[in-house]
Amino acid sequence: MSKFWDFDPSKKIRYRTDAEYEEHFRTVFAKAVQCKLRSDKPVLAELSGGRDSSSNVCMADTIIASGTADTPRLDTISYYDDSEPNWNERPYFTKVEEKRGRTGWHVNVGAQDPNKSPAPGAPSTSRSERFLPTPYDGRTSPALKMCLASHGNRVILSGIGGDEVMGGVPTPSPELADHLARGHFGVLAHRLKVWALEKRKPWFYLLWESARGFFPPRLVGVQKHMRPAPWLQPRFVKRHRAALTGYPSRLQVFGPLPSFQENIGTLDALRRQLARTALPFEPPYEKRYPYLDRGLLEFMLAIPREQLVRPTQRRSLMRRALVGIVPDEILNKKGKAFAVRSSLIAISSNWPHFVEMTRHMVSSSLGIVDTESISNVLERARCGETTPIVTLMRTIDIEGWLRDSCTLTSVTLDNTVSESSWQACIQG
Repeated sequence: MSKFWDFDPSKKIRYRTDAEYEEHFRTVFAKAVQCKLRSDKPVLAELSGGRDSSSNVCMADTIIASGTADTPRLDTISYYDDSEPNWNERPYFTKVEEKRGRTGWHVNVGAQDPNKSPAPGAPSTSRSERFLPTPYDGRTSPALKMCLASHGNRVILSGIGGDEVMGGVPTPSPELADHLARGHFGVLAHRLKVWALEKRKPWFYLLWESARGFFPPRLVGVQKHMRPAPWLQPRFVKRHRAALTGYPSRLQVFGPLPSFQENIGTLDALRRQLARTALPFEPPYEKRYPYLDRGLLEFMLAIPREQLVRPTQRRSLMRRALVGIVPDEILNKKGKAFAVRSSLIAISSNWPHFVEMTRHMVSSSLGIVDTESISNVLERARCGETTPIVTLMRTIDIEGWLRDSCTLTSVTLDNTVSESSWQACIQG
């Protein structure tokens, strides 16, 4: 007997040609999507216009057309904002709709009132009449409620995991670390030269980025994007440094390839990400993730890293294998920009709320957030300066959750609230 989610690091899949890898990928990806389509009601797919969600939809259509899907129909829901220059994906998800000959459910997040139904990334000001065990409470947005009620869907397909599994981050570090660990110095020198030209960075910089993973994090430090938010209180950071830095660990020279070790670490991070979200309710539905299908993951972990990411092509295997299934405009588009404008607008338009919030923060009373530091960061965000906006909005969401929870349990809060009082609060 073995654990279902254990992967064999010794398993290797090697072919002579790219075409063989592409054919095998199409087979396992189709199976991953097919088993997520099992439902006696129509399945709803999130269609953002990116490669992940578009590939889910296009492959599902192929399966349904072949008569091998256990669902009567596939519907789609897409969000857009015509006022957002860096995020609006409507031109792309409409390409998928044109290909499938069906228009999905469209939600204009730009037209919403941020005080009532915030755009993606904006702070939530809504209140729940029930205790929510996590800040990511599983409440269904009004637009999604209407869509589910209209179509009768009880299953939603999500593209989460595609970036992490398909080589969405075009870094050569895992591949170079593999050659370094196995002593393939001739190949390493050649690949360093190729990647240095592509990245326009010195080869020794790329070599260090690949080698630093073999050293203890305490010796080489944590990379900038992994560091704790600067507005967290030092004592809180000290107590929870491992969690705040993503549970860093050093790569082992012997044993599984470094790329395999990093992939397992990425899957563990995805597991934590999904585990923090409560099950959806009002109405309840099941969310399914084709990119986290075990069969697909087993294949992706067994093939050479060079099949996933190449110097001139991120997501190389996926893009090559899905030609003719997914529209070329989507396969060949540049990486989808992250939407920060809506969050910055929300901060600016709700500035009095944020000023009041930072004066009496529950998270500050609990020794988590430094009020002065987060006030300065919010001010910079209001002025349009570069800030870690994702982490900032998560901190604000947690503060709102703390306030809501204490309000629901009728606990009076002030600047002297203690951690023991909060524990009594959440225990009811």
